[in-house]
Amino acid sequence: MTTPEILLPLFLVAIAAYLIGSVSFSIIFTRLFTGKDVRDQGSGNAGATNTLRAAGKLPALLTFAGDFLKCVAAILLAQFILVLFGGAVLDMMFIAFVAGIFCILGHIYPIFFGFRGGKAVASTGALVLMVDWRLFLVAFLVFAAVFAVTRIVSISSIIGVLSVPFTTYVVATARHQYFVWPDTLFAVIVAGILIYKHRANIQRLRNGTEPKIGGKK
Repeated sequence: MTTPEILLPLFLVAIAAYLIGSVSFSIIFTRLFTGKDVRDQGSGNAGATNTLRAAGKLPALLTFAGDFLKCVAAILLAQFILVLFGGAVLDMMFIAFVAGIFCILGHIYPIFFGFRGGKAVASTGALVLMVDWRLFLVAFLVFAAVFAVTRIVSISSIIGVLSVPFTTYVVATARHQYFVWPDTLFAVIVAGILIYKHRANIQRLRNGTEPKIGGKK
C-alpha cells in the first residue's frame, strides 16, 4: 500500500471511532433514570463513578458497560476497515491504538453533547484489553491492588494506566513487531490523556479531599 492508501483507512478509522466514542452513556442513562444531567451532579464528570453517585448502581453499571463496549466496537470496526483496504502493512496493535485513542477523545469531547464528556477510564480499559490481554491483566491487577488499599478510583486508575507503556514495550518487543516504538508512544499518549483528565483529582488527592467509594459524601 502507498502512503495515500494507508492514510485513507486511518482517517476513516479516526472519524468512526471518534463518533462512537461521542455516545456518552453516563449522560444518557442519568437522564433516563433521574431526568438530570450528570455533569451538573457530584464531580461533574460524565463517567460511571459519578453516575453511581448521581443516579445509583444500575445506571452506573450500564454506563460502565456502554463505555467499555463502545471502545471494543470502535476497534473491531477499525480492524474491519483495515481489512477492507488490504492494510496488512499496519499491525493490529497499531490500529487498535489509533481507534482507541480517537474513541477516548470522543468520550472526553463528545460532539453529540457539547464537547463535555468524561475521563474515559472504562474506555481506556477496553482499549488496553483489545490491544493485548496481558497489558490489561497487569493494569487491572495494579488498579485492584491500589483500590483495595485506598478505595479511591482516581488514584487506582492513574497508577494502573502508568503500567501500560512499559507492558506495551515488553509485549511488542517479544512479538518482534515492527511498530514497537510507535505502539509504545501510543501507550504513553493513552496514559498521558487519562492522567491529564485526572488533574483535578490529583489536586484533591494532594489536599486529602478526594472522595472514596463507600465513604461519606
